[in-house]
Amino acid sequence: MNRHAGLIKLGLDSNPIHASKLIAEYARFPSPSSLSHAHRVFDQVPFYLQDTPLWASLISLYSRSHQPHNALHLFFHMLRPPQAASNALPNTYVFASVARAIASAPEQLSLGQTLHAHVIKSGFLPHDVVVETALVDMYAKCGVVTCAYKLFDEMPRRNLVTWNAMISGFIQNGMDLMLGEQMHGFAIVSGFELNCLNAIAAMYFHCGEVGSAEKVLDGIGGDFFVTLIKIRGYVSNAKYRDALNCISSANNGIMILRQDHKVIVPLLTACARLCLLRVGKQLHGLISTLVESCFQFNLSYEDGAIIGCALIDMYSKCGDVCEARKVFDHLLPQNVSHGNSMMSGYIYNELIGDARALLEILPEKNVVSWTTMMTGYVQSGKPKECLSLLAEMYCSKEGLIGNCLTFVVSLEACSYLTDLENGKQIHAKVVRTLVSAATNNVVIGTALIDMYSKSGNLNYAQTVFDLMVEKNVVAWTSIIMGHAVHGNGFDALKLFHQMIGMGVEPNEVTFVAVLTACSHCGLVDNGLQYFKMMKKYGLVPREDHQTCVIDMLGRFGRLDEAFYLLEEIEDTDSNCESSYGTAWAALLGASQLHGNIKLGERIAKRMVNRNQTSTAHVTLSNAYAAAGLWDEAYGVRESWRREGDVNGEPGFSSISTHLQNS
Repeated sequence: MNRHAGLIKLGLDSNPIHASKLIAEYARFPSPSSLSHAHRVFDQVPFYLQDTPLWASLISLYSRSHQPHNALHLFFHMLRPPQAASNALPNTYVFASVARAIASAPEQLSLGQTLHAHVIKSGFLPHDVVVETALVDMYAKCGVVTCAYKLFDEMPRRNLVTWNAMISGFIQNGMDLMLGEQMHGFAIVSGFELNCLNAIAAMYFHCGEVGSAEKVLDGIGGDFFVTLIKIRGYVSNAKYRDALNCISSANNGIMILRQDHKVIVPLLTACARLCLLRVGKQLHGLISTLVESCFQFNLSYEDGAIIGCALIDMYSKCGDVCEARKVFDHLLPQNVSHGNSMMSGYIYNELIGDARALLEILPEKNVVSWTTMMTGYVQSGKPKECLSLLAEMYCSKEGLIGNCLTFVVSLEACSYLTDLENGKQIHAKVVRTLVSAATNNVVIGTALIDMYSKSGNLNYAQTVFDLMVEKNVVAWTSIIMGHAVHGNGFDALKLFHQMIGMGVEPNEVTFVAVLTACSHCGLVDNGLQYFKMMKKYGLVPREDHQTCVIDMLGRFGRLDEAFYLLEEIEDTDSNCESSYGTAWAALLGASQLHGNIKLGERIAKRMVNRNQTSTAHVTLSNAYAAAGLWDEAYGVRESWRREGDVNGEPGFSSISTHLQNS
């Protein structure tokens, strides 16, 4: 600002050379105010003096400040008269900056193709490796990896940045490991392997091949760039302790943070996942020390906001909500993402009231703010409050409309309440707001199926399912479960076999739905076959599967078979000390239902030995009473009382009567 004021005093603020240098200075500390000042500097220069370096400096500033639309607006303004008639013609730097802007706004891909055509027309292809590399990166980040690879393949010269851009493109677009390995081999043959090792290692980390990534990096040595790649790779693969081991000493940590301060975010994530509050505080101290020292360390506005959110998340996940709130209160300037992170922290620690109080005082709220609070209400078993908040959001002064997650959470609230009317209204909002989301978005479609099924309208649920373009295992499972709980067992099994025929592999929850369908419809033998089928898909039966099977056998009087099956399951499980209580309780209930007192006694004794006494005593006592064996029922109650399982006074009923004298 002092330099700017000095230039104004000297009357040099309209000089394009000085203006370009001044914009470059503002670019060192990008923020909303610095961008505004930089653009004002640009506007002070008469249009006939606005040369290419001046245009390039401002376009680049907007591009690197994550404002691609402003960068694109400037570029196309540069191409129009009178600028186009002057000496302000795009150069390598301008084209590369615009390509980078489009890469950060994939929805502008059509403009990227226009840019590509303009680059060819201007004669920059195929001779300018910088522009070509920027275009490769642009196509890859816009998801058109085939165009990126075609351009890469046709390049007469490739440098290190080109290789890194192409390999990163494979990573970002989820290309499989085989393609990544082919790129690795191509790099070796072309003599670029040593230069591309960082990008190749990042690719292996992205594919979950941690061992391969480590082998690649071991060939480089222990420089800071290797450490940075390892930290991010380990965190993305949930190897949080390995990530923290990369900063073994305080000096090492300081040097790494000076090299790339953004790496503090994955390190704080590792602390949050492992609940390492002490280590998190040490990292907080390191970053604070570096910021206060101002020694070759400057945080941009965006980076500061991201690190602030990461600190709030770390303290919240470690249970220190007070410290998280201190961080929040000291963040200047605060933005909406900070408030959302603090609300999430309160909700994570089940402080729903504090989260709502914060929502009320936030000066700025976006759809994420409202949705976060709605999610908190659903998670804490308050679906009515969730739906009330949805209505409040639509009436708020911000004029917000819901996004995908907003509608999914709202539909989940309707499922809890079996509220068909509100569910229909939300469905209508989905259709109006997101147009084809109910059919094209598998998450929203599945939420609608679940809501309609639980609200008693299975026909609507089936219609939503039939109209869905994409169906994953969750969607199939939801509609199968819907038919199962409505007693349509045969339809549920038919859908299950359709799913298998479509090549969709079932998961554990799918088999719970299938076993429930068999249980409700008396298809006992079919149910046992499906239970055995789980091994075919590499699934290990959980207690809920076993309970379904035992309940199914017990419900139809096959009690001995259920008993021996449950004994066999326990014998093959080495960790059965605290398991199968629900399954044994279901079998005990079935024994009472069918009046099999002897089997009930055996089960009850087994449950007593496993400290599952409350259920066992009550059910066995009721079974004795139902059979008219009152002495035995009394004996079980007394035994329970003597063992100390009944805490407090016995329950009794009372009726108060209020008499009035006439």
